[in-house]
Amino acid sequence: MRTTLRTRVAGILLATLGLAALSACGSDAADAANLPSCMQSLKAVALPSDDTFPKDWPFPKGTVITATEDVPGGGLSVTAQVGSEFDQVLPFMQQDLEDAGFVANNGEAEKDDAEATWSGNGYAGSWAIRASDSCRGTTLMQVAAAKQ
Repeated sequence: MRTTLRTRVAGILLATLGLAALSACGSDAADAANLPSCMQSLKAVALPSDDTFPKDWPFPKGTVITATEDVPGGGLSVTAQVGSEFDQVLPFMQQDLEDAGFVANNGEAEKDDAEATWSGNGYAGSWAIRASDSCRGTTLMQVAAAKQ
């Protein structure tokens, strides 16, 4: 059973890392005005209202969800862009997620990218962030989740 979950999480991570499109959600109109100009044209999409993604997953302030994709075998992959530098987003991913009950099981961080697998609140998955090359001062984020 654990191997099946790990296989599913690994598949979700690969699918998430394979997403090329940028997507966003999580910003309201007031936040949108404070986003870097290169993020102003992003079209936000909503997370599905079903249980494919944790309803209590916290996104950093200034996050725009730009795409969601069902993952074969169950789960959801979310792509977003955050209107903050990588070195501001990384502590959020390491601390605020854990405070919300999503605990990293394994991960690594480098100068401008980081990833981890996580579990909590009835879900398991992975997240990856990296500094954006095309929109300076922002961070690209991908999160995959599957119900445990």
